[in-house]
Amino acid sequence: MPIVQITILPQSAEKKAEMSKVITDEIHRITGIRKEAMVILFYELPAENFADGGEMLSEKFKRMQSNE
Repeated sequence: MPIVQITILPQSAEKKAEMSKVITDEIHRITGIRKEAMVILFYELPAENFADGGEMLSEKFKRMQSNE
C-alpha cells in the first residue's frame, strides 16, 4: 500500500481533493497498483514554519503583498 505524504502550506479542501485524485491516478497509471490501496496524507504547516534561502516564507509573503 503506497503512502504518499505531502507537506504543504494550507490549502482548500477542493485543492487537496484535486491533488489527491491526480496523484492517485498517476501512481496507478505508472505502477498498476489499485487506487483503493493508496493513502495520501497532507501535513499543512503555516508559512511561519517554512524558510527558504534563510528567509521565513511568512516574511516573504508580507513583502510580496506590500509590493502589490
